[in-house]
Amino acid sequence: MFHFIVATLAWFSATPAVADMTVMTDNTLFCPSWAEAHERSLAILNNGRPPYPVKWKGCIVLERGTCADVVDQQDQSTEIIIRGKHWFTDEMPDVIPGVCPTTSSATKRSPAH
Repeated sequence: MFHFIVATLAWFSATPAVADMTVMTDNTLFCPSWAEAHERSLAILNNGRPPYPVKWKGCIVLERGTCADVVDQQDQSTEIIIRGKHWFTDEMPDVIPGVCPTTSSATKRSPAH
């Protein structure tokens, strides 16, 4: 029984996380951690200044139409993968699932004519 449990856990750890390719419908700020994304949202409410000293690592803005691998999306957070790195936001942006033309992440999609 013990070997079965160990084998099962090894299989789950070797299985890659399944991510869904989606297109962002709005410009959205993503940060290396959910905490930084939330701190930046609070700073925006305070005229761009954080209420206390912070050391931010840097965030990216995904423009409308950018494809991303969405790993997790909840009411107060979204996690994506861009070029193998995880990024977070403290909101639930609108996305269009499954319409990316390629499988590479962070590709800009041209508008259809």
